[in-house]
Amino acid sequence: MSDYLTKNKKYCEVIESKINLDAKPVAMKLIKTENDLPEGYDLIDKKIRHCEMVRKASLGDKFYSTIDEQLCLGGAGAIGLRDMPEKLANGEKYFSLGRFKDLETAKKLTSKLSIVKELHWGMVYAPLDEADFEADVIQVITEPVGAMKITQSIVYKTGEKINPSFAGIQSLCGDAFADPYITDSFNFTLGCDGSRKAADIKDNEMTVGISKSKIEEVISGLESI
Repeated sequence: MSDYLTKNKKYCEVIESKINLDAKPVAMKLIKTENDLPEGYDLIDKKIRHCEMVRKASLGDKFYSTIDEQLCLGGAGAIGLRDMPEKLANGEKYFSLGRFKDLETAKKLTSKLSIVKELHWGMVYAPLDEADFEADVIQVITEPVGAMKITQSIVYKTGEKINPSFAGIQSLCGDAFADPYITDSFNFTLGCDGSRKAADIKDNEMTVGISKSKIEEVISGLESI
């Protein structure tokens, strides 16, 4: 058993012992080239959204994806598998969907979305307790009470309030992956229409993204409180 798998199994065990979950925490890792792909991972066999891939991994599957398997181009742009589509980046798409009062307001928001700018070849997805790699980000899909416990685990040692960043769009891709990846920290998101419809994020669920440098802090806090 690899050191990463041993650690990830422990992380998963602690999270599940403290938080009532309906699905596994998910480990995700961006890879620069095909040569960086961990052994034992097959290419996903269908084209779906990133958020659907997260849900699929939370239910026990492990696999990898390139841009060719990503159905949602906005999600793929947020996680760094392609450039963000122009009409999403400039706000036109969201304005056309009636999400904003005018195009200027839409542009104001989309200019602040979390996007991994450096392009990568693919993304690896796995249930946390089966991930034999160091995850860039671990996502936990949970009820608010579970997110509350993760919050308490974070402030246990820091004594600092948490300032989540979300906007009701690009949740599992931008809020819960790109944001903690870029800031090397945590983020909390209430979901978006896409993730709730396509990835079956329930009305009573939200998602927490935890970067690789912060997972030990969360686990230690969960064990202490």
